[in-house]
Amino acid sequence: MAFELIPHKLVYGGEALGHHDGRPVFVPGALPGERVEVDEVRVAKGAVHARLLRVLEASPERIEPPCPYYGRCGGCHYQHISLQRQGELKSEILRETLRRIGKITWNDLIPVHAGHPWNYRNQAQLKVGQLADGTAALGFYEAESHRLLGIDSCAILSPRLNAVLEELRKPRWSSRIASCREIELLADDRDERVAITLRGKIDPAAVEALATALLAEVPGVVRVAVGNDGQFRVFGKPRFEYAVGDFRYGIGPGSFFQVSRLLLPELIAAVTNGEAGGLALDLFAGVGLFTLPLARRFEQVVAVDADPVAAAALKENAAAHSLANVRAVSSSTEEFLRRFAQGVPDLVILDPPRAGVGAAVLNSLLKFRPGRIHYLSCNPPTLARDLGHLIGHDYELNSVEFFDFFPQTYHIESLARLARRST
Repeated sequence: MAFELIPHKLVYGGEALGHHDGRPVFVPGALPGERVEVDEVRVAKGAVHARLLRVLEASPERIEPPCPYYGRCGGCHYQHISLQRQGELKSEILRETLRRIGKITWNDLIPVHAGHPWNYRNQAQLKVGQLADGTAALGFYEAESHRLLGIDSCAILSPRLNAVLEELRKPRWSSRIASCREIELLADDRDERVAITLRGKIDPAAVEALATALLAEVPGVVRVAVGNDGQFRVFGKPRFEYAVGDFRYGIGPGSFFQVSRLLLPELIAAVTNGEAGGLALDLFAGVGLFTLPLARRFEQVVAVDADPVAAAALKENAAAHSLANVRAVSSSTEEFLRRFAQGVPDLVILDPPRAGVGAAVLNSLLKFRPGRIHYLSCNPPTLARDLGHLIGHDYELNSVEFFDFFPQTYHIESLARLARRST
């Protein structure tokens, strides 16, 4: 059923919010103040989720999206908004989310670290579809679906990754990669070398020949990993490195690493923030993006990650930089804190996945009464929830800043710094 709507604000998730017949209506692609025609798609928990049919009266802030896939591809959400306005709107969304979920009224400035609007991603997870003739289609899922949208290139991927995508779309590869479910591409800091990870049901007899051919024939490819469920066969250079400042990080297949290649030095400086002391904990540490810089200024850094591949890479990265004061632990954060008995940390870094940390883990952490907590989040709702918990347990929020790692999308990477209140 189609109806007219005038949304009044953007909300986290890339949608505009308005009201119709007393019900909230969420619609992607619209801007506050616009008069739009929308069509109801579904109703959940009393809210209408709609799709945009037409813009009847456009906002003066609306711009023409440059990408031919915009509106179909589920990767970008804000290409119809200028980059500066995207940053302003995301800051407003972050502030409102802190207030609504965390009951935190933050009236101070939220500094914005602006990212480059295009070609910023150093990583891509290409979905693979098998066509009727047995060849492969490469692309991304359409918005809110598992329908594959084949693409020629992506405007937010680095030039090198787009070049690899173009190569993989050629007929000589199409049938050989058609049994993959997903192909992950990771470029290095100079956008020169690429690691490819293939996931899916690939004929074991063909794996080595495929990997060898990719290494020999696709420019820039230096490592190919093939596998599933964290188990990989690796071909080419076993250690794939990404440099940030003075540090070189080895990244194993499947390990998490920040995907925005142009703001990492600013991020590391902000998270570590000139901190120094006796003991620092880096929880959800990955391959040690923050661990290594911290180890130059703390007597000991204990870094924890549940992924054994990441934890092993972290240990190697510390050894490669002769940082003997780093202890790498392969464990869930909850289990680690249950066993930890090394005293009071001066600083704790939290960089959890989208689900956040949660009350149970935070309560375990609070028993150690760390002096300062720096919380890096990719999900404002769970950040607000967790900050509310910490503030309710003797911590005060000292600063909030926002890294626009993901222009053209609704995603918000934010950093909150807290300190324990004096008693």
